[in-house]
Amino acid sequence: MRLWDPVRSEAVSVLTGHEQIVYSSVWSPRIPGCIASTSGDRSLRVWDIKSPGGAKISIAAHDSEVLSCDWCKYDSCVLATGGVDGLVRLWDLRNPKEAVRQLTGHENAVRRVKFSPFSASVLASCSYDFSVRLWDVKVGDTPLETVSNHSEFIYGVDFNLHNPGQIADCSWDESVRIFSPAALRNAAPVYGRS
Repeated sequence: MRLWDPVRSEAVSVLTGHEQIVYSSVWSPRIPGCIASTSGDRSLRVWDIKSPGGAKISIAAHDSEVLSCDWCKYDSCVLATGGVDGLVRLWDLRNPKEAVRQLTGHENAVRRVKFSPFSASVLASCSYDFSVRLWDVKVGDTPLETVSNHSEFIYGVDFNLHNPGQIADCSWDESVRIFSPAALRNAAPVYGRS
């Protein structure tokens, strides 16, 4: 992975260690200089760009390629991963030897995972099974809701930062869908947000 300075148009740092394609990299929202990445080498790696050397943590996250990761916005030690195996896994970096939770339900590769910026426990995942699933990771491993708005693979999902009840997703069917799942209307807000 390369960290770029857009002003100088050059790499300011190169992070090496993954052995195959890197699919995802996400800055920690709580730890400055910390970045997580996932790869075709089946790993989730956590890097501190202020420290020399390789990844500070390397986790064999899935039995197949790991396509996505995201940090919990309210707990600096919690990450989610999504893989080609159709699984979503939650990791606590204080004890990275095994997943804290495994979420099943997708019938094909999980292309993107995204924690809600409004709730500590709500997670969205999208998949090549043409669905977006919403989870409450503190409650259980059954989706709160499954939304199927597309006729092709869904490869992106995000929460609207200005409207807590809204999600956008995108698909190979050449469309972006914006919708308000019922599960988000029922999710408990964090820090007084509604």
